[in-house]
Amino acid sequence: MRRVLLLLPWLLAACAPPWELAPQLRQSIIGGVPAPDDHAVFFIDNDAGVCSATLIASRTLVTAAHCVEAVPMFAMNHARIDAPGDGGMYTVVKRLTWAQATDGGSADLALLLLDRPPPATPKAWTWWGPPPAVMSGVRHVGYGRSEGGPAGERRSVTTTVSGAVVNRTQGMVLVSGDFGKGLCFGDSGGGAFMPTASGERLGAVHSFITAECGAGVSSSVLLYPYRRFLEAWLAANEGPDCAREGRCVPGCVPEDPDCRCGADGVCQPFCAENDDPDCPNECRVDGVCQPRSMCPAGDGDCIPDGEACLSAGQCGGGSCITDPQNPTRYCSQACSPAVPCPDFMTCDGARALCILKQLPIVGEGADCGPLVKCAQGTACTVLGAARRCLRTCTSQANCLAGTRCQFGATSVCVPLSPIALDAGATWEGPLAPVGCSHGGGLAFTLAVVLWPRRKRRA
Repeated sequence: MRRVLLLLPWLLAACAPPWELAPQLRQSIIGGVPAPDDHAVFFIDNDAGVCSATLIASRTLVTAAHCVEAVPMFAMNHARIDAPGDGGMYTVVKRLTWAQATDGGSADLALLLLDRPPPATPKAWTWWGPPPAVMSGVRHVGYGRSEGGPAGERRSVTTTVSGAVVNRTQGMVLVSGDFGKGLCFGDSGGGAFMPTASGERLGAVHSFITAECGAGVSSSVLLYPYRRFLEAWLAANEGPDCAREGRCVPGCVPEDPDCRCGADGVCQPFCAENDDPDCPNECRVDGVCQPRSMCPAGDGDCIPDGEACLSAGQCGGGSCITDPQNPTRYCSQACSPAVPCPDFMTCDGARALCILKQLPIVGEGADCGPLVKCAQGTACTVLGAARRCLRTCTSQANCLAGTRCQFGATSVCVPLSPIALDAGATWEGPLAPVGCSHGGGLAFTLAVVLWPRRKRRA
């Protein structure tokens, strides 16, 4: 397994070598399961290698730009490439990368046009922000390598979201992964699907990994910051459909966003994330979070208050903070008697910032749970049928008499276990007294140990 450096992102791209040259790499997602019903996810092959892609309109596939450096030869959506029986083979007749559309832009995205519409339902895609919350789930689908599954099988795996960051060469990416689960070579261009109120949607496109397959993090380029790129392509190459592409199609479920939020000269306040071409440009979904003072109704690019952030620029309130009980940074806003905080936050008068409501603090030995916080120097630990705040330790010296340091991810002092004796009684102290004042046991042991040595010396 190759290990590569984050400073060389193109070497980290999850593409496999060419299909015909490396059959041993024709395997799938790490830690996943077969995904025969994900007909919208395609396998693509060209002179550069094999990748995955997702159908988002009748003939349009979205994939990673590094997958189409050489002209793609064909695309197909068989559940297993080595046993075709469903789907079909399609020729790619047109391609466009983000860099070509923007004269050198740095998002790892590309669009492909098939020679004919496949009999598969296109996947709805997420054209608004913000990115999914940290610790939420994201489902990956692709044809890449696995830990030893059938060759070329379309598979899926659900992993945990770690956050969203801007990568210098790949663009705005969603970071996810769990140990033993994630993307591998050949999954590039495949889909990262996220649950929404209107059903599962394609939210990102697989781009690169930062360690061995299944051992590190997986990164996928988010679509919503680049929605204008997708919409311009769809308007030029596809007929009107239920996606966001500037043309209203009646009868869509959910409703076509172009019908009520299109260009009609009226800024509609009910449009998702202020996304109406008649509204102020700076408040639309464009990959930039504007201050709340500029967008009173909010900006779809901003992370909501209370959710994890990396920098203040991601927050409409202009603050990315921590508090005594929450070491992970989250979005916040200024507060005062005239500007109250949201219901789930409280105003920290010392900083004049909203912080998450603090839990009551309980001391060592107290019952604990999700509604209280253990005092500093203790940790909430399962003890028998209860959960207690137990003293943390790094050695036995930190623990009180009658307790011992139980080492683990968080080491805590636990009560000594009673010792059952043959007579049926229990004893919670040492098994025998120690020291030189009791029964000569130590002297006798030394004599037994030293006597054979005297004999050998003689």
